[in-house]
Amino acid sequence: MKLEPSQYVQNRACKYCKRKGVLRPGRVACSRCESRIRRGWPINRLAQGNVRNPRQPIAQPGYKRTDPPPGDHRNSDEPYLREQLAYLRKANHDLECRISELVEAIGRQQEMATEIASAIVAAEPYPRVPIAIPSKPTGRPVTAAVVLSDWHIGEVIEENEVEGFGKYNFAIAQARIFRILDSFIKWIHVQRTGYVIDELAVITEGDFISGDIHDELIATNEFPVPVQTAKAGLLLGESISRLAAHFNKVIVYAVGADNHSRLQRKPRFKQRYESGLSYLVNHIARCYLEKHENVTFQAATGIKMVASIAGWKFLCEHGDTVKSWMGIPYYGLERSRAREAVKRMGTSSDFNYYVIGHWHVPAIISGNIIVNGSLSGTSEFDHAAGRHARPAQVAFLVSRSHGVFNYVPFSD
Repeated sequence: MKLEPSQYVQNRACKYCKRKGVLRPGRVACSRCESRIRRGWPINRLAQGNVRNPRQPIAQPGYKRTDPPPGDHRNSDEPYLREQLAYLRKANHDLECRISELVEAIGRQQEMATEIASAIVAAEPYPRVPIAIPSKPTGRPVTAAVVLSDWHIGEVIEENEVEGFGKYNFAIAQARIFRILDSFIKWIHVQRTGYVIDELAVITEGDFISGDIHDELIATNEFPVPVQTAKAGLLLGESISRLAAHFNKVIVYAVGADNHSRLQRKPRFKQRYESGLSYLVNHIARCYLEKHENVTFQAATGIKMVASIAGWKFLCEHGDTVKSWMGIPYYGLERSRAREAVKRMGTSSDFNYYVIGHWHVPAIISGNIIVNGSLSGTSEFDHAAGRHARPAQVAFLVSRSHGVFNYVPFSD
C-alpha cells in the first residue's frame, strides 16, 4: 500500500542505506533495501545508488539485472573454484581414510584368523563306516545334501518367555545337532537300500552365532561374541567330521554373509563375508577338519554362490535380504527367485534351485525354493510374531536325472 510522505517515520534512518524519511512504521529497512535483499544483493552494496530518488534503479555500465550483483563472489570464478577444490579435497581425504580403515579391519581379521588357525589342533577323522551297496541299485548314484544354518550359538531362550514353545542354550545346541545328524545318518542308511550314495554336499548358510547386533542379545547372551565364534566353529567342524565318516567324498559349500555375525549395527554389502564373524566360524571348522582327506571346502567370496551338486545348480545365500514383515515372506521369496533368474538368464551363473536360511521355518516352496530351519527353534521374537517351528535342519537327495527328491526336515 502506497503511503503519503507524512506517514513515513521522519526521525529514524534505514538500517542499511542510512536514509531518513523512507521507513514505514515498524520497519528497520526501507522498501528499496528490502527488495534488494530479496534479490540477493550483498549488504555492502545497499548504500550505493541515487539516494534522492529511491525508485531509481542502480545502473552501471555493462551491468544487467540478470547478472549477480556487483561485488558478488560469483562474479569471479577463481574464489568459487578455490572453495570447490577445498571441498573436494576434504571429501577425497575422508573417503581415503574410510577405505584405509576398512582395509585395516579386514587385515586385522585375517591376521586373527591366521593366529586362531595356528592354535587349533586338527581333529583325527572318525573310522570310516563301510558304505552299503544295494544288490539292485536304482539308476545312477545320487548325492545327499544337508543344509546347516541358524544355530545362534550363545543365544539363550527361556522357556517361560515363550510359553513352553522352546528352550535353548549351548548345551542344548550341542545335544540337538548331534541327534539331528544321527537321524540323518540313519536315514541315509535306509536310502542306501535302493540308491548308491557315496557323496555328501554340506551347505552352510551362516548365523551360526547369536552376535550382538541387538541390545537385548548383548544383555542376555550366554557368552561374549569371541567365545560364541570359537564354540560355533568347533561345533561345525565336529558335526562335519561325524558326517564325513559315512561318505567317500564331502564338499562343504560355505556361505558366510549373514546378519547375526556382522560387526556393525547397520547391514553392509561390500566385503560382507570377510567383515563378519562367520568368516572365522568357517575358518575354524576348516582348520579342525584339516586331516580329513575326503572333505573339501568351497567358500563364497560374496553374498551368494552357485553350488553345483550332481549336475544341478543351487543358488545359495543366507536370505536376510528378502524383505518381510512379521512372518515368512512366501511372495518375497518368489520375487527374489524371479529377479535372480532374470538377472542370470543366459549366463554361466544361472540356477535350478534356490536355497536359503534365516527364516527358521523349514519349507520347500514352488518346487525349487528350499528354506532351512534353525537349531534354536522358536525364539522370543518368533513367538511375538506368531511364528513357531520345531528346531530342524533340512536334507534331501539329488539325482542327476531328476534333481531334488526326498526332501526331509530333520527336527529334534
